[in-house]
Amino acid sequence: MNRSSYGWNVLLFVLTFFTLTFQDDIFRLPYLNSATISEIFRIRTPYSFSLLGILFCHEMGHYLAARYYGIKSTLPYFLPVPFSPVGTMGAVIRIKEPIRNKIQLFDIGIWGPAMSLVLSIPCIVIGLYNSQLVSLAERTALLQAHPELMDIHFGDSILTYLLSQKILGPFDSSLFTVEYNPLAFAGWVGLLITALNLLPFGQLDGGHVVYSLAGEGYRKWIYYLFSAFLLLSLWNYSWILWGLLIYYFIRVEHPFVPDASYPIGKFRKIFGWGMLLSFLLIFPISPITVVSSSGAKSSLGEDLWNILLEVFSK
Repeated sequence: MNRSSYGWNVLLFVLTFFTLTFQDDIFRLPYLNSATISEIFRIRTPYSFSLLGILFCHEMGHYLAARYYGIKSTLPYFLPVPFSPVGTMGAVIRIKEPIRNKIQLFDIGIWGPAMSLVLSIPCIVIGLYNSQLVSLAERTALLQAHPELMDIHFGDSILTYLLSQKILGPFDSSLFTVEYNPLAFAGWVGLLITALNLLPFGQLDGGHVVYSLAGEGYRKWIYYLFSAFLLLSLWNYSWILWGLLIYYFIRVEHPFVPDASYPIGKFRKIFGWGMLLSFLLIFPISPITVVSSSGAKSSLGEDLWNILLEVFSK
């Protein structure tokens, strides 16, 4: 890797640190006084440092596995996103040589999400002990008093729901929401990024793992699974965009990689299917919802679900 490549890695790392720390305030920085900037920095750096650590370890899991097999790859490129409540689209590395067999593909694919999962869970657990419940009625009243404001609701996965109920509850999630502290929010984002990477399609980490485990036969059913994934857009329309990204860029099927000369082994099978099953626990059906003074608009899926509940409750 030449020096110019390192320069891009460092530049994108620094830019991502700023977008994580200042988020949508980043373009207001020239108009803010130094005391306000210092306060934003003090409050949000636990989030930016924690999430950068999670993302770095995720990508280094891929990088070190690739280097173990002598496959050239770049160091992580972080992806800053200033117009986002999260501040980043994660990070990537580029594999610069063909992966020679499915065992190498499995090891390179799985160690990224395994690292981010292991780091994200303690972040959200520890952070929840320093988070608090907020009344939805109070938030609604505030939005109605200030219609120009908008609130952002971060949705639960099965795991985050159970953890918040255990640590902060029990509470009625229709009356209260969790206001994550910076460390807990870093854990929430880390789990979301891990879940997105574990989607079992194309060149995503989950695609590498499921293709390595299931072999060529997976091509017979992967499009059925992709069709089921598209149904999630009934609950959150952002999954339409993700579906388009997967279909046209990431691809639904994985490119061909030869089998290894020896079996993948029991440990890798348990590890791989266990990671894929963890996706069900950490995946939020509706990760981010924007709430205005008129409230959160229910999704088509929620409307259909409520209709079914009314029908069968009679």
